[in-house]
Amino acid sequence: MRKTVAFFADGGFLAHVTRSFEVGRALARHFDYRVVFCGEGPYMHIPRNAGFEVRPVYTVDREVTMRLAKRAGLCSLSWWRAECDRSVQSDLEVIDALKPDLVVGDMHWSLCTSARVAKVPYVAITNGAWTKWYAETIDPPAGHFSTRFLGERLCRAVFPQIKDALTWYYSLGYSKIRKRYGLSQLHSIFDLIEGDITLLADVPEFMPVVDETPSTFRYVGPIVWDADLPVPTWLQRLDPARPTLYFTMGSTGDTQFFDEAIRVFGDTEYQILITTGGLAKIENPPENVFVEEYAPGKALMAVSDAVVSHGGNGTIYQALACGVPVIGFPSIVDQEINMQRVCALGAGLRMWRSQYDALALKRAVETVLGDPSYRERCAVLAQRIAYMAGPRRAALHIDHLLRSGSANYQPEDVTKLVRMLPESNAA
Repeated sequence: MRKTVAFFADGGFLAHVTRSFEVGRALARHFDYRVVFCGEGPYMHIPRNAGFEVRPVYTVDREVTMRLAKRAGLCSLSWWRAECDRSVQSDLEVIDALKPDLVVGDMHWSLCTSARVAKVPYVAITNGAWTKWYAETIDPPAGHFSTRFLGERLCRAVFPQIKDALTWYYSLGYSKIRKRYGLSQLHSIFDLIEGDITLLADVPEFMPVVDETPSTFRYVGPIVWDADLPVPTWLQRLDPARPTLYFTMGSTGDTQFFDEAIRVFGDTEYQILITTGGLAKIENPPENVFVEEYAPGKALMAVSDAVVSHGGNGTIYQALACGVPVIGFPSIVDQEINMQRVCALGAGLRMWRSQYDALALKRAVETVLGDPSYRERCAVLAQRIAYMAGPRRAALHIDHLLRSGSANYQPEDVTKLVRMLPESNAA
């Protein structure tokens, strides 16, 4: 009998759906498993349109999540506990109906509890910065409430403690639920993310973890989605001799930057490519501005000299996979972390939204395009990303757990997994 793997993702956010989709697609393509996607939100059409079975499961509304993210996650504990309880019960209903042999979660926090209650193996997909093992210091995000109260210097000194307090507060949402089911208590939201194995969708250089990280955490490499869409007809009309910028804001960016892109670069020597992601409508753009709602990002990045973005994980890694520098305008915490790493690796520039103006954007573009070292550093990262073959490697880890029943790998097991990768992608 075919085994069933159920993927749970936050359907309100493109990156979490597409990472799950790419791993699920690799699992279905290379192994004989039934793959089902579980979630609610505007991006669940991606696995559905690809012919996969999709089951609804409760997820906090996207707009609510965005409001929470922009105010550093501050919320009522009673509200949060009710949301956590609702999410766990919804998970359990789906698990009971599907009876999966294994569940995979991408930022679906309740699954850590639901899977334990249902006694189903649980694999987590996340990034190094969303674990307690992250090796880099996280700076206070721009406009964070603690900066306003404490000032920038003091806030920088105490931000690690503030972060620990916030992550602990969010774990309280599950304390009563876990006590009801006789499960151990959690100490931070990072405990909610960890699975029997935790797959880090990163290259170690970009999101490093400490040496003491448990062996159940494995780097698989970035899991990059490229929309299965036709290439825009205007792509072949672009002039390779003119500088080209690609503006994209994923599913969480600030669409005002589309207007700014046109205001700053419209009717200039630049060629401006924009994908709106359904977040905005741009009517009657100048002749040098090319707009699509959705398009295959890899094709657009391949002809671009720089990507101007919100700093979302999917966009960052897709740009780096194509060897293209990034100019980022982060608006929420994980985007801030991504752009901190982009800057640290010399792969682009971070711009503060509070200090943004048209002249600053133009200067940032000229800086990145005028210094070849940005492109050179991105090229090194592009080679590393291609080398790791993220979706296939993640699928191999899931298959190994299903076949062996063990999350504890021996060196020879890892060797076998690596040998199953194509030669061009073997690590």
